[in-house]
Amino acid sequence: MNTPRKRKRRRLTERSLERKLVNLFDNFFSRRSGGWAENFEDAGVLTGNRGVVISVGNGQEFQLTIVESTRR
Repeated sequence: MNTPRKRKRRRLTERSLERKLVNLFDNFFSRRSGGWAENFEDAGVLTGNRGVVISVGNGQEFQLTIVESTRR
């Protein structure tokens, strides 16, 4: 009898989460208000962390820092 195999889930990294969030926010805000999103490196944010800078189109700008938690 064949038993279903457990699929091994790929680990989400800070870099891949950053990439997904940039795409999500960039698509959302560029369509709605002419805003944009980019990662910290491209935006020139001086930090060693990963993260996203979001401009919502009315002059406001936000920064989201991504740090993997060690809690389980």
